[in-house]
Parts: sequence; structure tokens; C-alpha cells
Amino acid sequence: MKNLRWGIIGTGHIAHSFASDFSHVKSGELRAVASRNKASADQFSAKFDIELSFVDYFSLINSQEVDVIYIATPHVYHYDLTKACILAGKAVLCEKPFTLNEHQSKELYDLAEKHNIFVMEAMWTRFNPVIEQVLEWVEEGEIGTLSSIQANFNFLAPTDPSHRLMNIELGGGALLDIGIYPVFLAQLFFGKPDFIQNQAVIGDTDVDLFEQILLGWENGQLASLEASLISCNPNRAVLSGSNGYIEIDSEWFRAKSCRIVNVDNTEHAIEFDFPGQGYQFEVDEVNRCLEEGLLQSPNYSWKDSLELIATLDEIRQDMGLYYPNEGLPAEEVCDIHDHHHEHGHHKH
Repeated sequence: MKNLRWGIIGTGHIAHSFASDFSHVKSGELRAVASRNKASADQFSAKFDIELSFVDYFSLINSQEVDVIYIATPHVYHYDLTKACILAGKAVLCEKPFTLNEHQSKELYDLAEKHNIFVMEAMWTRFNPVIEQVLEWVEEGEIGTLSSIQANFNFLAPTDPSHRLMNIELGGGALLDIGIYPVFLAQLFFGKPDFIQNQAVIGDTDVDLFEQILLGWENGQLASLEASLISCNPNRAVLSGSNGYIEIDSEWFRAKSCRIVNVDNTEHAIEFDFPGQGYQFEVDEVNRCLEEGLLQSPNYSWKDSLELIATLDEIRQDMGLYYPNEGLPAEEVCDIHDHHHEHGHHKH
């Protein structure tokens, strides 16, 4: 078994969490890091004992010392960097959202297929043992017929207008950064929704600060979801069925415990004792797929990723929220701008 050599592009908060959890992976080594800031590249490589540090993303992408690249930059750079990795023949794990919109994502997955390169969106929550357990319970009918999902992801973000979350130029806002998780959870169990409604609060910097999303499916399931950068919440998730419910403990997207409560109120709780936050599981999945010669993960496929971003596109279009560097075909941009003027959303 070949020990895969990983490189990381970006040295922000998520890159730190990822590198820190990398010490718990089953195989693979962290070989290189790239940041456009030399001090932060050097600091990062020293902290995590990484041999190579680059001050230019493309030097890492073209390095012969790296097999797989994890992209941890702000959203707006995902498309260009993933594209460069594919063209350089490097496997990619790109932070979510994979790109800003479905149009960009589809282009990259088509390119990956054409060049025979493994690519995966870093939906790390999918590989968390708690989520695996909940999937198993639902598939085995432990709570009867699953009919509804409630999930939130709220936290207090920095209010500095230049911070990536508040900056429209960087693809800021709650939906793509954290709203993607509750939508992912709903689609993991129910597939792409047939009906979408949402209410959003748009802030002074024109990004979404807070939204509540209601998703519906033809066969009678509902999901009630919330994402907020301006309020606190226990961040639990509840899946309700005809014979009981499952509660994923806080914070559900990186939970270490969950419980099933039956209709007669008997409770069965499970706790998982894994180290770190759980980023190691997506690395194990990428390594496994590469060892098996797969181009995509059967557990989180290109189709799953495309259906997720398609739903987010629709929600964002309803909000009238468009990013200046989305690289959409010109006619779609005009449609979105017209739409923006018809729908006044609340200003915060």
C-alpha cells in the first residue's frame, strides 16, 4: 500500500483543524503546505512538522512530492485551485462548498472525469461515526418511517466587514459556510427536495446573516433548517419517525454521541470515543478510494455534491444573493439581478 503524500493549500482555521486531526489517520503523510504569506506557511509547517512549505499555491500543485491536495482557502478560490490540481494530475479534497454554484461544480467534475482524477468535496460530517450510526438506524427502520428532520448550525461570527464571512467578494454569508450542513443532512436522508422555501436576513455587507429554510418532498417529508452568523443555538439535530426519534447531540455536525428514543420513551444512547474533531475520517475515505482506484467516493459522490449545491443555488437565488465572481454565463447573471430587484429581503 502506497503511503499517499498530502499537501494543504491555505493555513486558516479549518486548515489547522484538518492538520491537527491528520495525526489520527490510518495512512498517508502530511508532506507540504502552501500559503501566500511566507510567515504563516513556515509557522504552519513548523507546528505540524510538515517538510515542505511553499509561498505559492501553484508550486505546491506542481510539486512531485505531493499526491493529494486538500484545499482550505476561502470559497471563491476553490474553483480555480481545484481546476489547477486536476490539470496537474493531483487528487483533490476541496473544502465545502466545493464551488460557489452548480455550474462551476459540474464543470470541475466533468474535467475530473475526463482526466481520470479523484475529486471529493470535503463534507467531513458525512464520515463521522455518529452520522454512520444514524444512517444505519434509519435504514434498519429503528424509528419507523422517517418523516422530518430539524437541524441548525448557528454561531457568532466576527462582525468585521472584511472578514471572509462578511465579505461578498470572498463568497461570504451563512448559507454556503454553515447552512450547507443542515441542507446536507436533509438531503442525505431524503434526496434533493421538491419544494424549497426560505426567509433570510441580509446584512449591511450584502451577505446573508441568518436564514430559516423549509424543504419538502413529494412523498410527504419535511426538513426545517436554520443557519445563523448572529445568534447562538444548541446545534442539535432531530430526526423524527413513526416509531420514535433520533437526536444527534451538540454540535451535531461533529458529534460524538447520539440517542434513539422510541415511542414508549425507552432510550438507547451511543457514544463514540474518537480523538480530535473528526476530520481524519474524510482523509481515510480519500485514501481508501485512491487505493481502490476510484474517481469519486461512493459514500459522498459527485451527484450528492451537485444536488447539494443546486439546492443552495436555488435558496440563494430566492434571497437575491449573487457573488461578483461566480463565473456564471452572462444571461444567468442578468436573471439573478432582475430577481434581486423583485424580492426585497430584510436588511439587518
